[in-house]
Amino acid sequence: MNNREKESEWYRLDNAAKIYPPVLSDDLTSVFRLSCTLTEPVRVGSLSEALKLTARRFPYFSTTLRRGFFWYYLEKRDISPTMSGEESRMLTGFPVESVNRLLYRVLAHENRISVEFMHVLTDGGGAMEFFRSLLTTYLRITGKDISYTEGVIDPASTPHPEETEDSFNRYYRPEIPKTSNISKAWNLPFRVENNPILKVIEAEVSVSHIKNAAAAQKVSITEYLTAIYIYCLQEIFYESLNISSGARHKIIRLEVPINMRRLLPSRTMRNFALFVMPEIDLRLGRYTFGEIVRIVYHYMQTETDTRLIYKIISRNVKPEKNLFLRVMPLFIKDLALTLAYRKHGPTKYSSVLTNLGVVKMPAGAEEFIKSFSIIPPPPNRILRANSGVISYGDTMRITFVNLSRSTDLERKILRFMVTAGIDVKIINNRTKNG
Repeated sequence: MNNREKESEWYRLDNAAKIYPPVLSDDLTSVFRLSCTLTEPVRVGSLSEALKLTARRFPYFSTTLRRGFFWYYLEKRDISPTMSGEESRMLTGFPVESVNRLLYRVLAHENRISVEFMHVLTDGGGAMEFFRSLLTTYLRITGKDISYTEGVIDPASTPHPEETEDSFNRYYRPEIPKTSNISKAWNLPFRVENNPILKVIEAEVSVSHIKNAAAAQKVSITEYLTAIYIYCLQEIFYESLNISSGARHKIIRLEVPINMRRLLPSRTMRNFALFVMPEIDLRLGRYTFGEIVRIVYHYMQTETDTRLIYKIISRNVKPEKNLFLRVMPLFIKDLALTLAYRKHGPTKYSSVLTNLGVVKMPAGAEEFIKSFSIIPPPPNRILRANSGVISYGDTMRITFVNLSRSTDLERKILRFMVTAGIDVKIINNRTKNG
């Protein structure tokens, strides 16, 4: 954050956030949810107190989205985030130009605490740092004997200046060429209603079971889950050949977000995630699961090499360095970004698998926390279905969000796991209003 931003108390949108404001809609809200299920009912008064303390420690989240002449920006506001029960609509969008509503909210229902963030503010990595701090503070206020360890941020600490940086710009290298464009991918053929209802299915599996299954294939858990996902997409592709008119695109490509903080040093609490997109080309024939595992493994190893990461950063940041684009009025930028999203966005991949990994909480917290879950942002009419994964202790939660009338993808993935010897338990099956 430079001196001008400190004085005027506003923040530029980071590179990843700039695509969201022009493309927002009632369906495409860019809102995601993190939840924690406790062993006892939530004490609303204590949670409210914990939220006040935590919100003050993360002042860059206490902002509203504003429209300037050249760019959208975040304006700091001295208002509190909303806290309510879960009767409010799940993943509902935030007002784009309201000066009275922040871009995140906290929800409490029975023994579950949730936070919902708009992607303009941060990604899953940044939101989880806020959530871990909020939960630890709440548990301490309710008399639990735990400390701010495991990297959990103490609300009494002072924010580090780098927490507000745009790390994409920090690691941008103008001399590095951008990556080449990729072809369009096959998308699920399932029907979407004119007024679709978002379905959410959550399943619980044993981390040790899935870790053993992945180890048997000599891959990581994320690589194993990615291979299962692509394999099941392939099964749907061949089953739908007789009824689908979209089979002219025969690339199945899965978008897998990667937390860049694990590859490039950064303290940022803003968006700092990129995507790797392993694929199979069905013009070359059908693939066995073992073949897909090998493809995913080598792709993930190659694409997470920092030299290739710099190329992706170059592709994303280079356009905003263009002087002509920088002085272009916002209404023209909105049109250009909307067209770019339609061309380079959901048509390039078949679905999304987000794995936030293992949540680390301070020692002693396990007595009061059962599990964590993530509900990823709603898919659009092209992708139709996305999924999110998160683990705590030996419990992994897999959440599917689906706009279509079919749950075939979810059923195939979960059945594959059962066949592989992994215990699967369905936890929730609800709609957007639930």
